[in-house]
Parts: sequence; structure tokens; C-alpha cells
Amino acid sequence: MNLRILEITDMQAHLSLHRGFLKVSIKDNKEYEIPLYDIGGIIANSYSLTYSNNLLVKLAELNIPFIICGQNHLPAAFLWPVETHSLSAGKIDIQINTRKSFYEKIWKDIIQIKIYNQFICLKALNKDSGTLEFLIKKVSLGDRENIEAQAAKIYWNKLFGESFIRDRNEEGINSILNYGYTILRSGIARSIMGAGLHPAIGIFHKNKYNIMRLADDLMEPFRPIVDYFAYKESMNGITELTPEVKKQLVNILYLDMDSPRGRSPVINRMQSLAYTYAYSLETLKKNLDLPILKLEDLQEINM
Repeated sequence: MNLRILEITDMQAHLSLHRGFLKVSIKDNKEYEIPLYDIGGIIANSYSLTYSNNLLVKLAELNIPFIICGQNHLPAAFLWPVETHSLSAGKIDIQINTRKSFYEKIWKDIIQIKIYNQFICLKALNKDSGTLEFLIKKVSLGDRENIEAQAAKIYWNKLFGESFIRDRNEEGINSILNYGYTILRSGIARSIMGAGLHPAIGIFHKNKYNIMRLADDLMEPFRPIVDYFAYKESMNGITELTPEVKKQLVNILYLDMDSPRGRSPVINRMQSLAYTYAYSLETLKKNLDLPILKLEDLQEINM
């Protein structure tokens, strides 16, 4: 079943729990009910939004991420359940005790597939991508030479031009990217919950103020899907985050995507990646089900 990511933007909405449903009440007496078991995550993108404590408790019990957004549609807070999995404590111990050398092997694979997906993104747009294809082979254990950053500089210049600066605090195209990445983060966060992993124990990201370091690590290969969407929108003259753009960005989670284990929607690929990551740590054998972009996948976007 494909779970839905919901965004709540109405300034006068109240969210509550009603007989297994998320109840959305709006000031003009309109009410909507969505089955909780159909929800993969909730994005609260309104300063005046209110919600009941019972709802938040139930969301935590069902491992449904609740994201509170601040400026530029970036996550400001995240509801994370205390108990996410029956074997969670043991899995957290494994995360803590896994050797750095093994994490470096995993990070190499993640960065290589991320750069490959960036390469496919540029190729789908008929842009020069040969340099990225060359850089894939140069990624070492732990990406010690920071090939990821070198590839990113080339990638953004080719995608949006040399004057473009990727800045989380800027509006325009950056706001579309921010929101798209928030959608991806929500999807991968739920997958991490389901796998019994702790989001703060990352592979590469080390910012002590970031509780979602593992989510930021595992979502890296999925980012080029959002980048491609933002570029296509800009070519259509759309460079601001409109309600229609938000709706289309949410739908990215349901696009089909390949991996070594088959083809299924992005949200399913995220679940498989989280579970195979957990299994890799348990066995100390790399077995990541990493997402692989194909030209035909991107052609479904902005159709």
C-alpha cells in the first residue's frame, strides 16, 4: 500500500484524533477525515495550526512522522516516538558499536549512487554530464577526498547555471528544492522508524544539532529526483513554491524507481533501503538496496 504524505497549510486548521482517523477541522466548519493507516507522514506548514495531544500520541504509536516547518518550508521540529520497534534498543547498540571502517564502505556506495543519479538527471536534460561519470570512479572509502562536494559544484552549475547558489535560506528555486527535500526526509524518516534504527546515529553527517543525521544520509541518492523536478518547473517559468508545486512534489514519492531488488515506488525503495541498511550493520556485510535512476523514471515527472 502506498502511504500518503499530508501537508497542512490552512492557517485556521485544528488536527485531532477521531476513531482511528485524522480529523482536520477548519474555521468555516469544514471537516475532513483521513484513516491514520493510510498516512505515511504529516507536514505541519502553518504557524496558526493547532492539534490535540491524543493525536500526537497516536501518531507516535503508529510511527507516523509529524514534521513542523518553519521559514522557507524547512523542518523546525520532528515528532519521534520513544519506542519505534520491538528490537530498537538492540539495533541502536549495533549502530553505536559498528566500526568506522564499515561505515566508510557504506558511505562510498551511497555517494557513488548519488553522483550516478545526478549524472542521469543531467543526461535526461541533455546537459553535459561526462565529468560526473568520471568522478563516480574516484570516490574512495568514506569519500575522504570529498568527491561529493566536487561533483555538487559541477552538478549545480550544469543544472541551473554558474550564477545559481544552493542556499537553504533563499527563496525561488531554492524554496522548491527545500520543500522537495522535506518530503524525501519525511519518507525516509518513517522507513528508519520501521527498521528500528535511531535517526541521530548517522553515517557521515555529524552536526550535533541535527537529530535526523541518518535520514539525511540515506536520502542522498533520492535528491536528484527533486532537482530534476525543480529544473523542469523553472523551464516552465515557475520558480516559486505554489500549492500546485507542493502537490506535485508529494507525488514524487509514488514514482517508480529501480534498485538491485526490483522496481517499485520511491516510498517503497526508501523502506527497502532502511531495512537493508539495518541488516548490513547486523551482519557486517554490505547489502544496501540503493535506488537507481533511469531516464524513463524522470520522463514521468512534469508530464
